[in-house]
Amino acid sequence: MSYRFKRQESVGKAVERIALEQLDKAQEQARAKAKLDDAIHDVRVSFKKLRGLIRLVRDELGNHRYKREDTYYRDLNRQLSAVRDSAALIEILTKLQERFRDELSGDAFEALRKLLARDKQGRQADKRKALVEVRKKVIAARQQVRKWKIKDDGFAAVGKGLRRSYTAAGKGFARACDKQTVSAFHEWRKEVKYFWYHIELLRELWPGQLKEFADQIKTLVDYLSDDHDLALLRKRALAESKKEPDVGHEYEALLALIDKRRAELQTQAAFLGRRIFAESPETFISRLKEYWRAWREEEKINPIAAT
Repeated sequence: MSYRFKRQESVGKAVERIALEQLDKAQEQARAKAKLDDAIHDVRVSFKKLRGLIRLVRDELGNHRYKREDTYYRDLNRQLSAVRDSAALIEILTKLQERFRDELSGDAFEALRKLLARDKQGRQADKRKALVEVRKKVIAARQQVRKWKIKDDGFAAVGKGLRRSYTAAGKGFARACDKQTVSAFHEWRKEVKYFWYHIELLRELWPGQLKEFADQIKTLVDYLSDDHDLALLRKRALAESKKEPDVGHEYEALLALIDKRRAELQTQAAFLGRRIFAESPETFISRLKEYWRAWREEEKINPIAAT
């Protein structure tokens, strides 16, 4: 429930609370002594949620502060991503093997898995160093959050950011369907994820309906994330196949399965995309604005239920 706007809070108070909670979570995970890959994943999620939050209230923060904060968390996540890539590739390889387990032997693609595992193990010191850096920077980030100024307490404080994310995700869908490239699907994935964070932040406007909507967006995010990770795995497998021609047949089989699974995921993503982005931005924002108005009006009608 922490990554939610609450009816009894002003927009400014909600933004500060949510930002500080995400920084606290990042700080806590960055202290992890074991399971470094899980810690890095969780820290990255907190930073992504922070970027989603500041994008929602971008117009209230002002362009200069928004760009500075967004760049700050973007760069931190890039540092963390660089030391976790092998772990992500192992995870998606496991998913791929589970999807096609009836067609594969138990030790399929073991050579690549061992190679990725060695890469993962070899980056342990880098992961600890990256997490130490995160702890230092979170302390400074907390001080910056205290300086954020959100003046508007109405839908206007979030409406432009919400419209921007819905529009960008909808355009990303059209581009991905048109171009059918790895980069186009990757860009669409990023825009969809920000839109999902925005719906999560505003879910209390109408909990039942928006929970179902958020769950659909999350499913779309999962499809696109797996597609992206498979594209990275394909690139790595192709590079390794050139180094090891003696086991080229195994890599050929892997590449074929990756392509098959990516085609499935992209078809599922397109189906969901048509439903999620069926409304025009004007219609969607008008609907959410009415949800906001009813949500705030309910507090005036029944203040006991609102607490």
